Formats: sequence, C-alpha cells, structure tokens
Amino acid sequence: MPKFLHVADVHLGFDRYDRPERTTDFFLAFKDALEKYAIAPAVDFVLIAGDLFEHRHILPATLNQAEICLDLLQEAGIPALTIEGNHDNLPYGTKTSWLRYLAESGKIILLEPSEDDSEQVYQPWDKHHRRGGYIDLECGVRVFGSRWYGASAPQAIRQLATAMTHLPAPPQHTVMLFHHGLEGQIARYSGALRYADVLPLKEAGVDYLALGHIHKNYSIENWIFNPGSVEANSIAEGQDQNPRGVYLVENDSTGIDAELKRDYYQRPILRLKLEANKQQTQAELEQAAKAYVQTTAKTGKT
Repeated sequence: MPKFLHVADVHLGFDRYDRPERTTDFFLAFKDALEKYAIAPAVDFVLIAGDLFEHRHILPATLNQAEICLDLLQEAGIPALTIEGNHDNLPYGTKTSWLRYLAESGKIILLEPSEDDSEQVYQPWDKHHRRGGYIDLECGVRVFGSRWYGASAPQAIRQLATAMTHLPAPPQHTVMLFHHGLEGQIARYSGALRYADVLPLKEAGVDYLALGHIHKNYSIENWIFNPGSVEANSIAEGQDQNPRGVYLVENDSTGIDAELKRDYYQRPILRLKLEANKQQTQAELEQAAKAYVQTTAKTGKT
C-alpha cells in the first residue's frame, strides 16, 4: 500500500515584515512537517507541488535550509519528487535554476516535461542525467510532473493528458503534480482553472492530482487535493480562516485516504481588538495600539 506526503508552497526564504525570525519560521515548519509526517511514518515518497522557494534567486542561507531538510529525507531513503511553481520557476531565457541545481546534486527528483509540441512530452526519469518528466516508483506509483504554465494551463493540460496516453501502461496508481488553483476556492483570483479544465487528466488515468499554489486546503471528488501553504504567508492565512497543512496519503484498491496534518511547528497568529473612542487623538490611538501589542507580546502568545 503506497504511502506518501504531499506538501506545497513551502516558500523557503520568505522575507516580508523585515523580520529574520519569520524567514526561519518557514524552515522550521517544513523541517518539522517532514520529520513528523514523512520520516516518522516512513512514507514511500514526498511530493513538493511547487514553490519550494519564495524567490527564483535565493540567498546561501535559504539554499542551506533546503539542503538540511532534503538531506533528512535522503538519510531516511525517501525520494522528494518536485515541480517548479510560479515563485521558483526557471527564469525566462535561462537553462538552469536552483531547483535544477538540487536535482543535479541528487537532492530532489525534478519532474519536467519537455516544452515541445510533440507527443514525446513525457520522457521517463533518467537517474544518470537527472532529468525526466515522469517516474515509475517501486511502490507501484507513476508520478507525472509539470511546469508553471500560467494562463496557458488549460491548453497545457490537454497536451499533457494526450501525451500520457502514448506511454507504456502505468503501475497500479497514477499521481500528477501541478501548480495552479481551481476556481471557487478563494476570492479575487483571476485565471483559476475550471473543473472541466483538469478533467482530461482524470480521463488519462490520474487518480491523485497533487496541487499547489492556493494557500488554503481543499479537495474535490477525492482525486484533486491541495494542502495549502506549509506556513502562513500573511495574517489572512491563519488556521481559523484558511485551514492548511500537509497531506499524509495512503492509496490502495479501495481508494484514497488523504488526511490533512496541521500539528507541526507554525507561528501562531493572534488577532487583537482595540476599541477606540472619539476623544482620542491620532497620537493617543497609536500609543494605545503599541502598548496593547507590547503587553500581549510579553505573554508569550506570539
């Protein structure tokens, strides 16, 4: 019975708010999630469905954080199957990226279909050249990769689905990694995919579509799964408003059992309410707000 961990939107190197502690939070969240829900239960593989990094160009410390986490998986004999996202995709006009570096170093299996228009979009993973668009794992799972397609995603999906049908017969289970969001999940999101857009993948044999991109958890008809971001990227992504985490998945002949796991290191988000009155000046209100935040911080809840 194959068992795997599905994570997405790790965003190592997150650097908003000008607080080094927040950058470290993303590393600690990823590391703890891997230790608890990949290494401890001894999964067969880990899926990283895009945006391992916050930026295409990263600092040495960020690369070091990624290598520490990926080395933990390597030591446990767990492969990390990865695709690019919109934050860390291959820069236009270049032939390499930090994800490609990690793949060539043996840290990840970066699944990239070719970019031509032929039926040979998907080539099997070549462990010597460290390249390929899909891989057949010993646990009986075929995993397909993809690229960041942006607005051309519906057209790309049709091409990829057609290419799948020209491959040798797959093992018992088929998984696909894709970085894009479906409509109806968050407000003010233009360019979201419709369900009909991804249906060709199901018709081509995909029984687990591992999504990333939207930072909240959702699943559709027990074959489309999006875990959400590993750590909150803003105060709008608190667990109360947008449940998110990582999926621990078991797949057998009876179907898919995907359990959202949220019990790992995450920075708590505390919402404060300050009542103002008409007699306060702007300066007095600002001082009251600062004092309220400082007093709350001393309680150790943030």
